[in-house]
Amino acid sequence: MMKTKSDMLKSLMPFGNTSIEKFWALKGVSFDVYEGDSVGIVGLNGGGKSTLLNIVSQIIPPTSGELEVNGNTNIISVGAGLNGKLSGRENIIMKCEMLGMTNDEINAKMDEIINFAGDQVIKKIDQPVKTYSSGMKSRLGFSVLVHQDPDILIIDEALSVGDAPFFEKGVARMKAFKAEGKTIMFVSHSLSQVKTLCDKVIWIDHGRVVMEGAADEVLPKFEEFQRTYNKKTKAERAKITRESGKNFSLEELHEAHPEDPISYFQKKLYDKPFSWPTQGVLGFLTLLLVFTVIATLREIPLRTAILHPLYILPLKWLALIVGIIAIIIGLGVWSRHRKERHVLD
Repeated sequence: MMKTKSDMLKSLMPFGNTSIEKFWALKGVSFDVYEGDSVGIVGLNGGGKSTLLNIVSQIIPPTSGELEVNGNTNIISVGAGLNGKLSGRENIIMKCEMLGMTNDEINAKMDEIINFAGDQVIKKIDQPVKTYSSGMKSRLGFSVLVHQDPDILIIDEALSVGDAPFFEKGVARMKAFKAEGKTIMFVSHSLSQVKTLCDKVIWIDHGRVVMEGAADEVLPKFEEFQRTYNKKTKAERAKITRESGKNFSLEELHEAHPEDPISYFQKKLYDKPFSWPTQGVLGFLTLLLVFTVIATLREIPLRTAILHPLYILPLKWLALIVGIIAIIIGLGVWSRHRKERHVLD
């Protein structure tokens, strides 16, 4: 959880990121979604729903674990990818080009995309998107993406800001996708929308899967949980949040699932700013830079310095520099392992 630009710079240093707070947005989440499934993701704010969808859509990589996605994904969220300075029509062209459509395909679908977005968007289609309401932005982005042909359609609250007629139109479009064997993943705080659109539901709370199953089994339990949670005081809710972040580690998760491969429980990011080959190259370049600077200061031609390196850098000094670099890397590994902590601890 980097707060300043200096924190970003520290994260690249061998032992400069030890004090940066860590936060596990998802904790041991595991599930399967099959072709033709329509799956709702429900949970409280900050539960990890949007993070999960961004991982499934491959916008951000998982820190650990294994992700397998068979097919193309499109994610729809409120106003995502729209340029406020461009008109609605120009945004349609830009987004469609980014999705790989040709000019002929865009021209053929332009009127259909605009008409699907609704009367309000039609009237302002040649006006800058920054003048649109959030609902209009959502409808425009939704319309562009549902006129593509993804295998997996991911919807993050994109229908929640639309009016009832647009929602019905969107649901009809989603049902058409489902009839074609497409997969849908849908996040919404409106449980009525989830009931209408989804057959299966995954309930996530504070980064963990609480329950997974048929919509008519999961949603009543989630509704009951919401009623109970809303009655709690602010202090009680804060305590639940603090407790949810404790006692979680990849080691404990592996102990709970010993049958899974060890690779699932190894970090892929953030524990090592660079891979070992990259660190080796950087170490070599650092040594070369030191070598070149010394040659320049001693006014020795670079060619001579390369042919006779020990002439400008005695073996004992070379060994000392290599030793210092090794110690720095070792300190970095040790300090990250010792000081890594959860932001809620």
